[in-house]
Amino acid sequence: MKKIIFLTALCCLYISRVFSQGSSAVFTDLPVIFLKKSASVHLLSDKRISYLNSSLPGVSLEQPAEGLIRIGLADSVSIAYGDGILTLAGAEGFTQFRLIYNHSFPDSVFRPNMRIGLSDWKPLGSQEEKIGEQELKSLAHDLLKSRKGIFQTREDRYGIKARLNKVSTLGDYIFIDLSFYNKSHIGYDIDQLSFSLEDKKITKATNSQSVPIIPEVSLFETKSFKRLYRNVFVFKKFTFPGNKVFKVQLNEKQISGRSISFPIRYSDVLDADVIVH
Repeated sequence: MKKIIFLTALCCLYISRVFSQGSSAVFTDLPVIFLKKSASVHLLSDKRISYLNSSLPGVSLEQPAEGLIRIGLADSVSIAYGDGILTLAGAEGFTQFRLIYNHSFPDSVFRPNMRIGLSDWKPLGSQEEKIGEQELKSLAHDLLKSRKGIFQTREDRYGIKARLNKVSTLGDYIFIDLSFYNKSHIGYDIDQLSFSLEDKKITKATNSQSVPIIPEVSLFETKSFKRLYRNVFVFKKFTFPGNKVFKVQLNEKQISGRSISFPIRYSDVLDADVIVH
């Protein structure tokens, strides 16, 4: 009994240490799945799962039977440790777990199977209490302090590089952190930064449809930049079908101005970090 209490306290201490790093309030408050190369973890679910994604390289995900998910580590995984997010989604909602492997814990904390309870599932379009604009801006500002995120260059044209820094969620809101780098010696005067849902494929026989998505809050009101423009935009939670993409487009004021655009994938939204509020 004393050994179990000690191991439980040790796990809690590790998770508390990981979560407390940095001054930002943004981190993943998720159930933990410990992985090791010598064995697989199986998840049991009463809900049908149609989407599986791991943010960690070297993690294999399989669905050998309906309601059964196998999680394993490839033999090629050689980094010191892994810390990422597992996302599972279906028609009725989604659920997320924190994946940790190659840590110094004893084998007794490893759980070879886990059941996903009904309370673990979150609806994709849940309605929650409205948060005020100033509070949303304060939370958006905290995102700028967080070192955790996607940090992927999504487009690089005309001397302008666009980067998706991170996507986070809080209740009924989605926070999107973007950066634009001006590598040229000519300043960039912003005409418009717009967001829309667009058709993935456009054919001559099909009328394409563009649906503007207006952010609830923009952290900064920047009109021009010489080198770097970074901003956080807050949207009411939305979903979009597989034949659509969420498009970001930045336009310059001049007639022959530089324009750059890129899509944000639905998987980016599903894999978003959870803001603890």
